[in-house]
Amino acid sequence: EVDTFMFEGHDTTTSCISFAAYYLSRDATVQQRVYDEILAIVGPDAKTQELTYGTLQELKYLEMVIKETLRMNPSVPIIGRRSAGDMLIDGVTIPKGMDFGILIYALHNDPELYPEPARFDPERFSEEASEKRQPYSYIPFTAGPRNCIGQ
Repeated sequence: EVDTFMFEGHDTTTSCISFAAYYLSRDATVQQRVYDEILAIVGPDAKTQELTYGTLQELKYLEMVIKETLRMNPSVPIIGRRSAGDMLIDGVTIPKGMDFGILIYALHNDPELYPEPARFDPERFSEEASEKRQPYSYIPFTAGPRNCIGQ
């Protein structure tokens, strides 16, 4: 358990930062918007100014970039679960105790949920767009009581 709490979060963080840097390097408009937001909220002394949790919470566009990065590159692309009871899904009965997988990568790249899923578009996570989305259509760290502690 100690290993899990101490080390599980570092690989998800480095992976997300690496992919975010990649996407920012490929889109000058998104990169400039992140830069402008940081200057507007943190100020020109960002390198020396102490950041607070409250300040980070104000960086809404940066948060959208991170969420889009995790949509395209979820830290855990597939998870396993066991049904707690009989379930009927699209006319198919999943019996209690059956093991099944949730393909997070496939979910996050479903064109019905995310049009042009291969295109990096942080606007998918604007407040307006997020309100229209199904609650469990974005689960980069899974959801519920067994979600990833590395998030």
